[in-house]
Amino acid sequence: MTAHIVEMENVNKRYGEVVALDDVTLGVDRGEHVVIIGSSGSGKSTLLRCINHLEAIDSGAITINGSPLAETSDGRVRYRREAEIRKLIMQTAMVFQHFNLFGHLTCLDNITIAPIEIQKENPREAKERAMDLLRLVGLEKKAKVYPGQLSGGQKQRVAIARALAIRPSVLLFDEPTSALDPEITGEVLKVIRDLAAKGYTMMLVTHEMGFAREVANRVVFMDNGRIIEEGRPDRIFDSPASERLGMFLKAVI
Repeated sequence: MTAHIVEMENVNKRYGEVVALDDVTLGVDRGEHVVIIGSSGSGKSTLLRCINHLEAIDSGAITINGSPLAETSDGRVRYRREAEIRKLIMQTAMVFQHFNLFGHLTCLDNITIAPIEIQKENPREAKERAMDLLRLVGLEKKAKVYPGQLSGGQKQRVAIARALAIRPSVLLFDEPTSALDPEITGEVLKVIRDLAAKGYTMMLVTHEMGFAREVANRVVFMDNGRIIEEGRPDRIFDSPASERLGMFLKAVI
C-alpha cells in the first residue's frame, strides 16, 4: 500500500442482503479534499463510517497513516487490538449530519471532553485550545452555552470545533448541512471552506453540488456501493464519462 493518510483496498460491507460497499478501493493524500457524491443509499456514509470504525468491514483492508486498521487474510478480517484501534481512529474525526453533541455539556465541555478524557491532555491547555477553536468557528461567546440553546448551524460549528480538538489527520464530514435550514447552511459551508483553505485533509459527503465543485480537489461518484467515477471537479461535473453519473447530475443540478 502507498503512503496515503487513508487507504481503502477492496473493501466490502453488507447489511444482510444489502451490499453497502462493493470492492471499494480509495486513497486520500495529505491536504486533499475528497468530496463523495451519489444518490441516497449509494454507500457514501458507510464508507466514512468504516474509516472511523463505526462499522466493521466484511473484507478488504483499511490503513490510516500507514498503520493497518483492518486487514483480510485467509478470508478473515483481522482488526488491531482495541487499544490500538482507539489510537488509530483518533487520527480521524467525524462531523455528523445531526451534530451528536452531548446535551448535558456546555459547548466548551463538548470540545474538551475527548482531549482531556481520552488523549489525557492538560485540562487548562485543552480549554485554551477549545476557546481558540470556538473563535475559529465564530462562537467564542457561546463557550458556556448548552447545545439546546443553539441554532442548528451553531451546533454544527461546535461539532466541527470538537472534531478539530483531537488534532485529527483527516476530517470526515457526513452530510454536514443536510439537517440545516437553507438560510443557515452557508455559515457551516463557510467554516468548511476556511478549513480547506488552511490545508486540512478532508473527506466530505454532501448533496451540495456547487460547494462540491468549489472545495474539492477530487470528486468521487458512488452508486450501489461502488465507485463509478472519480476525478477533478471540472471533469466530473462538466464531462461525466458514465451514463449513470450523467443521469445523477441531471437530477440534482
